[in-house]
Amino acid sequence: MVETRTHRRVTRNRKKNRVPLAKLRTAEVVRTVVDHPGRLNELVALLDDSERALRGRAAATLARLSESHAHRLIRVVDRLREALSDDSAYVRWHLVYTLGRLGTSFPVRAPLFLQELLERLEDSNRIVRSFSLQALGCMAARDPRPVEQLFASAKKDVPPPLLRTRSPGRLKPKLRTKAHEIIAHVWSSAFRLHGARAG
Repeated sequence: MVETRTHRRVTRNRKKNRVPLAKLRTAEVVRTVVDHPGRLNELVALLDDSERALRGRAAATLARLSESHAHRLIRVVDRLREALSDDSAYVRWHLVYTLGRLGTSFPVRAPLFLQELLERLEDSNRIVRSFSLQALGCMAARDPRPVEQLFASAKKDVPPPLLRTRSPGRLKPKLRTKAHEIIAHVWSSAFRLHGARAG
């Protein structure tokens, strides 16, 4: 008896149809970038889009990624720094928040963008200034030396709220978590405030 074989087409190295990140919701983009780290570059490229709303969604997604997968964003720090000059305050405050999370999670990398956070203390938007101050405060709470050196080299006085957050040593893990909770609360409050004004 002769066996009949059915031949299946075997396709290898074929890319599936990918949905552009610009068409997905924030939570879906986070999940996609976590599952496919190579798509982070596509997300970061959206910061250059001509549409302000799309740039804002990209920045908000990066902020959300910084909360759970900050280590993935280390390689795009330079691009985040460049995008801080965006004309949208919404984009700037999400990026400041993102850099603050990165600086707190990876203090060795913080000197790469401390100067940009210092410059954002002079931003025209109140929320951006607030997030910059909080980001610097959380980094100073973890290790005050780089932040003190930054203000000394810029010949600026350390703002009083930062003086309160400085400590002689590293924060205990419980206090460090509390600092993250405070930043997350302010970030979500600002997000709700911005949404209420936009609507």
